[in-house]
Amino acid sequence: MNDPALEVDARIDFDALGPAVPRCFGADPSNGVDDRASRLGQPASVPVVVDELSVRGSTGLELFGPTSFQIAEGKITALTGPSGSGKSTLMRALLGQLPTGAARCGGSVSVAGHDVFALDPAARQRFRRTHVAYVGQDPASALNPLMRVHGLLHEVAGHASRDTIIETLELVGLSAEHLRRRSGELSGGQQRRVALARALIRRTGVLILDEPLAGLHGALRTDIARLLTEIAAERCTAILLSGHDTATVHAIADNVIELGTGLATTPLGVDAYKHLRIGNENPAINGSAEHETPADIAASGKAAARVDDRPLPECAAGPLEGASSTATSTPLLLRAKGIGASIDHREVLAGIDLELASSAALAVVGVSGAGKTTLARVIAGLHRTAIGSVELRGAPIPVTGRRRTAHGGNGIQLVTQNPRSALNPRRTVAQTLGRPLRRIGGVPRRQLAQQVSDLLAAVELAPELASRYPHELSGGQRQRVALARALAAEPAVLICDEITSALDHATAASIMTLLDRIMADRAMALLVISHDMALVAAHCPRMVVLDHGRIVESGETRAILAAPAHLATRELLG
Repeated sequence: MNDPALEVDARIDFDALGPAVPRCFGADPSNGVDDRASRLGQPASVPVVVDELSVRGSTGLELFGPTSFQIAEGKITALTGPSGSGKSTLMRALLGQLPTGAARCGGSVSVAGHDVFALDPAARQRFRRTHVAYVGQDPASALNPLMRVHGLLHEVAGHASRDTIIETLELVGLSAEHLRRRSGELSGGQQRRVALARALIRRTGVLILDEPLAGLHGALRTDIARLLTEIAAERCTAILLSGHDTATVHAIADNVIELGTGLATTPLGVDAYKHLRIGNENPAINGSAEHETPADIAASGKAAARVDDRPLPECAAGPLEGASSTATSTPLLLRAKGIGASIDHREVLAGIDLELASSAALAVVGVSGAGKTTLARVIAGLHRTAIGSVELRGAPIPVTGRRRTAHGGNGIQLVTQNPRSALNPRRTVAQTLGRPLRRIGGVPRRQLAQQVSDLLAAVELAPELASRYPHELSGGQRQRVALARALAAEPAVLICDEITSALDHATAASIMTLLDRIMADRAMALLVISHDMALVAAHCPRMVVLDHGRIVESGETRAILAAPAHLATRELLG
């Protein structure tokens, strides 16, 4: 739910934005008019018109104030703003759908000539099937984990040929070999791209993408951003997207609407985008200029320079010396040796060795599909076919098993990248936190309310949120609740899998600062999986780089980012 401080009037002066007409299919750039429409004596189409729309949540608070904008054919409009400012709610409003308990206070939405809130359920279903494609912030939730990729694409485009399906997959950076894989076997980034492919193959006139660049590494994020500009221009598609990667969003969007400030800005434009190096900029985290890259951070005074000019090893699969008890005065908490894993008889991890000490933070990075999430699940005891050994405080624990329930308390906990799907929508925050407190912590029922309040305070949430359901929380609040649930088990090792990928920079920075404090207060070890190299540089002294399920580079973060030795590392930097 929105912070009242974020409630704004997002009215937009259309005259200030200039003519909202497409430049596609041979349009004359001198006047911005689609020459097909001109030859036919017809005005250029504006398939999306939002007029003074405002929505109020179930608690009575305004999710966003009166908001107006248009999207013409061939144009990209981007929504930015803090987590909880109403971006996802506004995007779903274009489908005629609002969160449970929310209500439209005023205004209208027209998409492809349809007043979406005036459609009856049957007509709304036909409208969505025909005119608009939507990819949500958690695309994996829309993919049947048991269906193969070919079936998922054929499900939405029954008459598409195999060649068309393969071409669409290649557009999003996936190859034909992914056709036979099940959705549940894919990485988070690969699932996001399959969901995007499902939207693109339908070739609708309106495309709505909630955080399409989240959870993607630098080079891939650049490719997908460029693809969206091409789709808009070549197919005359009206695109509405959201994102927290401000450099990329401003570079590809024709108009940017910032919820939380009521501002509409004219971005850099596609010409500027062609010359922009899009890395993992995150000014809220690194405190530097907007386009400062992680390599800049490593090479500047914010991080010490390399102590010598020796090249980093091409492959460093051994233990991380700086995280071991022999190199620090803190005790060794976690040792993993010879970790391997397969999915559907396909090897996805091999020969992984890791060591992690108390109060230490280690980053695991790699391109989409490198095996990062699988490694997290193996260490958390959630992968059934894993091999190797895992020790916690020097004592061996099962590599596989039924969630290692015997080792739940003071053991290893995993916070996944999609809190919306990880939190039961039918349970309140208090019920969500109460289960691990009772089952793992053995907290008496009479003490639950106080323990829940203490946990919320630990993650900097107000105790009043205990009675709310997940859909009544902002993205940042849901992520903090997921973190609180993991902390309820008082883990020795906390694994965070892309937990800031869909958060704005300020919220991501506050989450990581919170983790720094908790790690120090509880002498806990932290394993961070992320594509955000600025975040890694700011919060993780050491890192390992995965590529095709193997460690290809490891060592001090500042040294690796200043002079990456492996191609996989360079791809992460964009």
